[in-house]
Amino acid sequence: PYNGAPFGLSVVVPAEAGPFNLGNVVVRSAININPTTSAVTVTSGPLPQIKDGVPFRLQTVNVTIDRPGFMLNPTNCEQQSITATIAAAQGARASVSGPFAVGGCKSLPFKPSFTVSTQAKTSKANGASLDVKVVYPTSGEANIKSVKVDLPKQLPSRLTTLQKACTAAVFEANPANCPPASIVGIAKAQTPVLPVTLTGPAYLVSRGNEAFPNLVVVLQGDGVRVDLTGQTFIKKGITSSNFASIPDVPVSSFELYLPQGKFSALGANGNLCTQKLQMPTKITGQNGAQIKQTTKIKVTGCPKAKKAAKKKAKSAKSSRRAK
Repeated sequence: PYNGAPFGLSVVVPAEAGPFNLGNVVVRSAININPTTSAVTVTSGPLPQIKDGVPFRLQTVNVTIDRPGFMLNPTNCEQQSITATIAAAQGARASVSGPFAVGGCKSLPFKPSFTVSTQAKTSKANGASLDVKVVYPTSGEANIKSVKVDLPKQLPSRLTTLQKACTAAVFEANPANCPPASIVGIAKAQTPVLPVTLTGPAYLVSRGNEAFPNLVVVLQGDGVRVDLTGQTFIKKGITSSNFASIPDVPVSSFELYLPQGKFSALGANGNLCTQKLQMPTKITGQNGAQIKQTTKIKVTGCPKAKKAAKKKAKSAKSSRRAK
């Protein structure tokens, strides 16, 4: 870490000019990660103007990143740019940019697996649970850009929990200050970019201009923070969640767990074991590829059919004896 950033650079340049060798000049730089876009910003410390009484007149600065595997190509081929602000020693500033784009994104495969489950045992006091898992079977695929799901009517949002949402002002200042009741889940993600698993809570966050609170997942690890925001819509008892702007970063697995509890995000209508729970799902890749499916929600903990059949047969036998 350097200067408050999670990472830093130490740029070592030999100060040589003709017959003069003034040794190495070291310039430190801070590396920050945008929590919404995962874009990298590198802020250099001041470049030296003088050393050992010898003034420097810098004409050109070249930065070459050539370590194998250090950087990854995006999987979105839309035109982008690398931007910079260059400050002069006297205070003047200049904004510059250079175009950047890659090709061949359409040919990338896009086959993430998407599974969902819930627990059979529910209650009015503690609501229902939901466990969502996304897994990439192989590397080298297009990254996910957006995910939109429609929950079935059997798993509605709980109004009492929505009313406990954290305000946007408090969340943006520091999510740790949000009320505990606004935390409705926990998430974890694995990425080849970092050596650790990213983990963190899922908050309900209310913004004044939106009808329903957003579901915001805050993932953290190795000094990096990533916020994933899902817009919430509720219509005719069906809750929809749309994560429309997922960063173009490779992820090998992701799991979001919304547990039961006093302030669970979801409630339950009826016996989940006796109903078909289906969730229309649309997953869009950074390369434009789409997966549209009706995801079956697996219900865990239901009584086994054999036991139910035996119990029914035993009941019928007892009934005949009674007659």
